[in-house]
Order: sequence, then structure tokens, then C-alpha cells
Amino acid sequence: MVNGLYTSGNAMMLGLRQQEITANNMANAQTPGFKISRLVSRDTVETGRDVDDYMRQRELQSADEVHVDWSNGPLVQTGNPLDLALRGDGFLTISTPEGDRYLRTASLKTTDQGNLVDGTGAPVLDQSGQPIHLPAGKTVIGPDGQITSDGKPVATLKIVDFPKPYPLKQEGNGRWVPFAANAGDPVPQPKPASASTAVEQGAIEGPNVNTVAEMVRMISQFRDYEADSKVLHSVDTTLDHAVNEVGKV
Repeated sequence: MVNGLYTSGNAMMLGLRQQEITANNMANAQTPGFKISRLVSRDTVETGRDVDDYMRQRELQSADEVHVDWSNGPLVQTGNPLDLALRGDGFLTISTPEGDRYLRTASLKTTDQGNLVDGTGAPVLDQSGQPIHLPAGKTVIGPDGQITSDGKPVATLKIVDFPKPYPLKQEGNGRWVPFAANAGDPVPQPKPASASTAVEQGAIEGPNVNTVAEMVRMISQFRDYEADSKVLHSVDTTLDHAVNEVGKV
């Protein structure tokens, strides 16, 4: 019976984590380039003998990993020549004090000095890993990432990709950062994106969030949490009666 407390309590903790992730998906329903996440759980069954040599079994669910859904979001045409999105696999590259970061879409701008930066002021990098400087003039960015100003070549965007499944986690502001899957493993390094990856100028990639589906998921998760809470309360009440009332003279 005590196992019921552990099982239902563990399920409630897992349910809370699921609701946190779903809430984060819904909160980013308007964030360009956002990718929804799902919690992958692991079911385990523990068996063993107790001090009285009785066989005991306990079923547990635990959070295993957070899986990112990399399906593309819709492309939204903005008409702004410095709004960029990618068709196909790959990422734009920017430089930050913490190292290079990667974007699926970006609303870029130029500084007073003509440097091309993202919305937070991080420099956008060219193929050689250098910041891009835009001279005054009409800026055109081709599908291959080549930037021209008044018809003259300026630079080519650094567009990279990673091995799949992507070893990337979200960092905020639409940024992605690579991480090592296991302690002691090297952090995966980017490689040039496929030639089929194309830059879409004057557009941004919207989030791949289905708000209605996420709301239904949130309601379902809440009901599961409520059911687990009732089970825990029922087991606790039964134990209370067994300890304090059964056998009382």
C-alpha cells in the first residue's frame, strides 16, 4: 500500500514537469522560430524482498529527456529586407560573449557603423566567421546567403547544420546552443549546411506551436495530475485508518 504513495506522488511530480513544458510552449506561441518541446518519460519497475523476505514491487515514472519537435513553422512574409528565414535544415550564425549561437530565423538590423546584428546586437557572421559590415545601399540577400549592396558582393552568411538528432537546446531570443549528450563527450561542432538549404529574404519563420492542441494537452495533463492526487489522498486515508482504527478496542 505504501508503494501506492510513491507511485502516485511520483506521477504527480512528472505531471508538473509536463505542465511546465506545455505552458512554455503556449507562452512562446508568438515567438519567431520557436520549436515546441515534449517531455519523454521512462517507466521502471523495481522488485526486491523486504526485511520480512516478502517480494515487493514498485512502479515509477521519471523524466528522461526533453525532446524538441524540429518541424518547420510557417513562413510569414514581412517585406523587411533584413528579416531572414531558412527553407530546409540549417542555422544562421551569430557571435556572443559566450560563443557562437545559432538561429533558425532573425530580424536583423544595422548599427550606426553599418555592422549587421540581430535584435540583441549580436554580430551576424560570414562564412569566414567574421562580423558582416553593410555599406549604404540596397541590400539583397540571395537564396545561397550571398549579400549584395547595390549589386556589389559584400559577404556570404555563415549557414551551418548539425548531426541529427540535433544536439541543441534553446537559450532564449530564438537562439540555439550545442551541448554534449554525455558528460565528458566533446560538444558537437557545426558543419556547412546542405546546398538545398535556402535563405528567404523578407520573411520570418513562425513558431510551430498549435495553440489549440497545446491547450487541450494542458487540460489533459491537469486532469491526470488531479486523478493522481485523488489516488494519493485515498491511499493516505486508507493507511490512516489501518494505523489508527483497525484493531482498536
